[in-house]
Amino acid sequence: MKFNVEEFKSVLKKSTLNFSIDSVRLGFSKNLINSNMISERRDAVVSLNIPNNMMAVKKAEEIEMNFSQPLQQLMPFLNLLDEDEANISIKENKIVISSGRQRSNIHFCSPEIVSVFETTAKETEQFLTIDIDDNFINAFMKIKKIGSKFGDVYFNVEKDVFNIETTDRTNRFSNGLKLDLVDIKDVDDLTLRFDYKNFLNLMSVVNGNADDFQMSFSYMRKQDMGILLAEKKDEEKYYLMSRMMEEIL
Repeated sequence: MKFNVEEFKSVLKKSTLNFSIDSVRLGFSKNLINSNMISERRDAVVSLNIPNNMMAVKKAEEIEMNFSQPLQQLMPFLNLLDEDEANISIKENKIVISSGRQRSNIHFCSPEIVSVFETTAKETEQFLTIDIDDNFINAFMKIKKIGSKFGDVYFNVEKDVFNIETTDRTNRFSNGLKLDLVDIKDVDDLTLRFDYKNFLNLMSVVNGNADDFQMSFSYMRKQDMGILLAEKKDEEKYYLMSRMMEEIL
């Protein structure tokens, strides 16, 4: 069976949130590829239901693949392929990928160790939905240049303005950068704190097709927790859960 090499790489990147999730389960049918994964810290969820542009699957057939550490155990073999298409043979416990004189055996992992998100993500009331437009991308690129110093990225509502910020709010003397994004009305001031690496990986996944995505923000006051959702119709959904705020000054 032929498969599209670059499409396989793309599916792996999306389903693992740029390989920040260290295992993956992929389900294949004739028309769709699906995957529902959650990070080890349970602060990121990926839900995919995307067109199957990777390989031909028979109409009544369903295929499941489970991989541990796909960045180390699978991607190096895909990167060795020089052609846009290669052959894939799906066995009980492995896949065999071949191209010309080259053949790779890549074994599945046990389904029990894969970090599958097995419930439906609860819909929460969103206080803001924005396009990932040039203004947002430009702000992100500036945050990206210094965000690794702090490890956090903040989305704030402050005096009817929604902004993005990176700093260390546990240190009152910390430097920081804040950029206004949009005006917002009828929302109380609040701060949502997200893991910087999760946000960076999210942007790595959506960047290049950002015009197809919208980003929504929710806040559950009782739990003092926020949710960032980047969504491409019903095909791709990426959820980031905010970090606890009790240590913030």
